[in-house]
Amino acid sequence: MKVRQKTVVFGMGAMGSALVKGWISSKMISPTLITAMDVDTAKLKKMAAQLKIKAGFDTAKALKDAGLVLLAVKPQQMRELLTQTGPRFPKKALVISIAAGVSTEQVEKGIPQGCPVVRVMPNTPALLGAGMAAVAGGKRAKDSHVKLALDLFSAVGRAVRVIEDQMDLVTAVSGSGPAYIFHMVEAMTEAAVKGGLSPEVAHQLVSQTVYGAARMILETGKTPEELRIQVTSPGGTTQAALTKMAEKGFKETVQAAIEAATQRGAELRQMSN
Repeated sequence: MKVRQKTVVFGMGAMGSALVKGWISSKMISPTLITAMDVDTAKLKKMAAQLKIKAGFDTAKALKDAGLVLLAVKPQQMRELLTQTGPRFPKKALVISIAAGVSTEQVEKGIPQGCPVVRVMPNTPALLGAGMAAVAGGKRAKDSHVKLALDLFSAVGRAVRVIEDQMDLVTAVSGSGPAYIFHMVEAMTEAAVKGGLSPEVAHQLVSQTVYGAARMILETGKTPEELRIQVTSPGGTTQAALTKMAEKGFKETVQAAIEAATQRGAELRQMSN
């Protein structure tokens, strides 16, 4: 489903600009339909010229006749944006928010009653077209609005539909998830260097291993458990490593980390009320 309506993007940071790039390259939205706004005018002008989109400096003019509005500002900037600009949103425009910890209800309170709101939690691999996003519709959002959001975020990776009550957990698993993988890559690389490999060789070995393992999970049709068993010979080196991980409470640590991130997401949502 392509977007054929005027689209306004608030926030051209890493994620906002990545989404715009992905939508243009996938032909989901024509650059001629996109107007971007950002408090950093120098960055805005640069990105607008690079992507051949419009740079908006007059909020009322930018929002006039918009059919889709993307809120890609930081969570702490959302209240100010909704207070100053929310009432000006066109009454039928679909509003998509990617701000962590900000509920659809909170967004709905700051915009006209007719606007449907869809909340999305993407992650940074969207920068490479390999993102993972979860999509949840607010009270005013119809299935068609959620479907459009799914299509938009599938253009920069993959997207699934969830209920909004699951968003804190989604944030903990996939929103923050890349950082967990980066941290494990750091640890594996440091161990390899400590053992005598050069940093360059260690980095390549670990990074390609993680990439290949992820592809096997996604493309072989086998579960992670099946793949793990397949490469774990009894009494072998892999078994020795997994046994040590179990002794150190690897699974319990990962589960505790996700629980902590989920709890923090809930706390941040309460703070933004």
